[in-house]
Amino acid sequence: MLNLQVMTDRFPRIVIQCLDGKNALHSDQYHKIYPASLKGITSKPALFQMEPNYSHVAVSFFSHGVKAFFGIDGYETMDAVLDLHHFFPDDVIEQIMDASNTHTRILLLEKHFLKQLNAIKTIDCRVVNFLRLCPSVNYGRQLKEYGISERQFERKFLQSIGFTPSFYKRVVRFETALCRIHHGHYPSLAELSYTLGYSDQSHFNREFKQFSGLTPLSLITKDDVINESGSILVG
Repeated sequence: MLNLQVMTDRFPRIVIQCLDGKNALHSDQYHKIYPASLKGITSKPALFQMEPNYSHVAVSFFSHGVKAFFGIDGYETMDAVLDLHHFFPDDVIEQIMDASNTHTRILLLEKHFLKQLNAIKTIDCRVVNFLRLCPSVNYGRQLKEYGISERQFERKFLQSIGFTPSFYKRVVRFETALCRIHHGHYPSLAELSYTLGYSDQSHFNREFKQFSGLTPLSLITKDDVINESGSILVG
């Protein structure tokens, strides 16, 4: 089996494995992994074991996508892998699993989501605006512009996203650091931590490890593949 280190992630997903209804993904950190699943945002890293025959098609949503498409409060799916059959038509899942190629699976997914557009739940525009501006947004100034108290906005944000606004900003900063390390866009780790607003490199190391399971230096020295969803194949 291959080990897959999945990092903190602010993008929820649906994942449909294309193995005749079988599951080829396992993790001690989750009670059960489903062949078709809804994965909420994640606040901590997790290790998965992936069988060699693993194959899937997935859809990533913006952070408020679970609330918008499925009408579920974001915090109810945070750090959870749920059975997609509770949220998706059984026949569509079966058609995707039985399809002979990726192009057909994508067309089936597109057709389903286009049908759902009129049923999308409205998300508070202040939450969406915060997501768009983050991390450059000044929290206090935005609250004044929104005409809402910090406690009220935090409650709305938790319902729509699952994270608090401050935690969300930390995750965005971590993802920025991860991207720059991946592409080599930094003169040094010390300079990177300063540029991104960490109090010092020790703070940077602690938070990076909290969200990825690795320190920045250990990630740099690993001969692994990082994909765009924030995961590493570790053997």
